[in-house]
Amino acid sequence: MSRLTQPAIVDGDAINAAGLNDRFNQFNQSGTINQFNTRDAAFDLPHFATGNARFLAPEMAVAEIGWNDWKHGSFHTFTGQTTGAAPHRVRDSGGTDERLSFGATGWTLQADDALRVFWDLSVRPRWEGAARPWLNAALTFELPVSGGGTAKISNGYGCWAFWLQWDVTDNTLANFVNIPGQGDFNTVVTGTRGGNALNNCKSTSVVPAIVEYADVVDEGELSGSIVTTPVGWTSVDGVWHYVHTGAALTVYGIRVVFSGPFGAYHSGVNNYLVRNDVIADNARLDQQAGSIQALQMRTR
Repeated sequence: MSRLTQPAIVDGDAINAAGLNDRFNQFNQSGTINQFNTRDAAFDLPHFATGNARFLAPEMAVAEIGWNDWKHGSFHTFTGQTTGAAPHRVRDSGGTDERLSFGATGWTLQADDALRVFWDLSVRPRWEGAARPWLNAALTFELPVSGGGTAKISNGYGCWAFWLQWDVTDNTLANFVNIPGQGDFNTVVTGTRGGNALNNCKSTSVVPAIVEYADVVDEGELSGSIVTTPVGWTSVDGVWHYVHTGAALTVYGIRVVFSGPFGAYHSGVNNYLVRNDVIADNARLDQQAGSIQALQMRTR
């Protein structure tokens, strides 16, 4: 970096307008500001005019979503879904769909702008109806029991998936679609069952639907007593970072949606999350409160 070498004024030096102008002319930068005359982090918001103070993060927004009852006394309950179903939406206490609105004019993303989204939600996966319904859906391991025989135990297959949608049409927020790189788990993967390849789950977060275990007593043999533990109330959260390319795009809102139960599936060189249509009617998800935040940032 360039360095000023002007000596300090000392006793006896003449002080006049011409001399002072010459002295302070050294601080005038006639050329382009660059790495040779400006240090990293040399500028902060106070250095910029009011109209330019939002150069780094022009937009920020936050909203509460869901049914806000920290004691979990009230909540919405959703049933598992089969292939082809539209995802469930997070709802408030009155049953209205929740979303984060970007206002009447939306947020316009220019090329290389970054949109960062953070969210969280309180949920409880559980089951109703048949006891251990996954036993009838090829979702188990059959392992030897000490003393003879075998026992079936869940292979950890079941989960609920949560992902993001946005509206890039208008501020009525009636045209939500999946964000780039995210599918709705309805593309048929095997048989008639829909799902997504993992590389098409760019905003997906999951919570387990099944927790099951057994004691091992001797050389990999089970005690025979299979324990199913409720997942209970838990939190699920997600982060999505998107750098826009191409022409300007206006985003009017963003929301969290969810569906399940899903499980792991492998074919060829690809890994998937696929729907478990057989046991969907027995799956439940209780939905409580959470929040969603978004930040638009300039990268250049």
